[in-house]
Amino acid sequence: MNYVKVLQFDTDSPEFIRGVEVGRIWERLKNEDEEVLVMIHATNAEMIMRISEATDRPVISEEHDDRWMTVTFAAKERA
Repeated sequence: MNYVKVLQFDTDSPEFIRGVEVGRIWERLKNEDEEVLVMIHATNAEMIMRISEATDRPVISEEHDDRWMTVTFAAKERA
């Protein structure tokens, strides 16, 4: 897989990039009821676990290399 940056940030701060990534995922999970599949930086693995717990949506991950992983959040449970 090859990815191209859509928006160049004005900083190279890894923490800023990780925060934007987590914010984007959080927003999707709040607005989508279906399964959500995303590619993330492996350094965000801990935050993915916290998001899974906070949203009550189980997550499955697959590491691609030491930098990237794919995570799949389960669909929201219907009440």
